[in-house]
Amino acid sequence: MTALGITGFVLSIIAVLISWVPIVNNFAAILGAIALPFAIAGIVVTRRKGKKRGRGLAIAATIIAVLSIVFTLATQGMYSKAIDDTFGTTNSSTQSSTKGKTQAKGSENTKSADKEGDIDSGNYHIKLVSITKSGNDYEGKPTAILTYELTNKKNENSNFMDVDIQAFQNGHELDTAIYMDQPEGYDAESSTQAIQPGASKTVTVGYVLEDEISPVSIEASGALDMSDAKVTGEFSLQ
Repeated sequence: MTALGITGFVLSIIAVLISWVPIVNNFAAILGAIALPFAIAGIVVTRRKGKKRGRGLAIAATIIAVLSIVFTLATQGMYSKAIDDTFGTTNSSTQSSTKGKTQAKGSENTKSADKEGDIDSGNYHIKLVSITKSGNDYEGKPTAILTYELTNKKNENSNFMDVDIQAFQNGHELDTAIYMDQPEGYDAESSTQAIQPGASKTVTVGYVLEDEISPVSIEASGALDMSDAKVTGEFSLQ
């Protein structure tokens, strides 16, 4: 029995034992690599001296040293896969949660095309009632009057600057009409008058038309509302 074979055998046994321990098994491959030349040298020496007893120990040390390296690589691959699977599941859950929140936020910011809904973060409820052709403005251009109902859901009087109403025809925003003679059913001051909490008011606004045939689209929103929530509606000219 040689010192080389014994050294290789001891190192290879230690390497096999720690090859299953995470992190620590990094040293197992090193010990196995160190044990292997000792074991091989032990085989060579015992063969030259004709010692069968020491040769068996050296051969066993060689086999165990090789196994320790194989076990280390196998366990590291297994642990790496387990870690990747764990973090992959976590990332998938995070992405799904983020996607769900994004979709939820998108649903909150979608335009309400049913001509009725809340705007300005729920401070007002608006209902787009109608658009009717009216008389010409002070420049003789054709106009139409939008009628809508506005409900104040705040705990204080409304401010006319809280609500933004836009009218479009043929994709172009229409100018507000100015009349020399007030048309029937039109109240120029209705859009600026305050509304008490919980009360509703009918508001009329005149717009200068590009033509008297194309439909008019309305977009109502909170003037300072960052959510982009809108109530929209399209009206044929009557």
